[in-house]
Amino acid sequence: MQDTIEKFVQLATVTAENQKEHFTGPVENDVYQFSALPWITFTHISHTDFGNREKAQPIFDWGKYQEREGKFMMPFAVQVHHAFVDSIHIGKLADKLQRYLDEV
Repeated sequence: MQDTIEKFVQLATVTAENQKEHFTGPVENDVYQFSALPWITFTHISHTDFGNREKAQPIFDWGKYQEREGKFMMPFAVQVHHAFVDSIHIGKLADKLQRYLDEV
């Protein structure tokens, strides 16, 4: 956390330039991968899965929003390992996210 967006961007830039590994700490159950793709809209997105159960973090992607028939639409994709996450949890996440976005 920084006091201004400018300070955050400056620190994030230096950190990214000096980062040598994707994950700098132990990969535990509370690690998630988020990818913002604000330049494109999509109907499907998929990530390479090497089948390593030690690297089965949930992956969340969202893309460029657009207005369609008076509603704002934003692509959102979730990729999880079914051995760790049941589809009911993804449904609950989608419902909660939709309720939040409806309020903004």
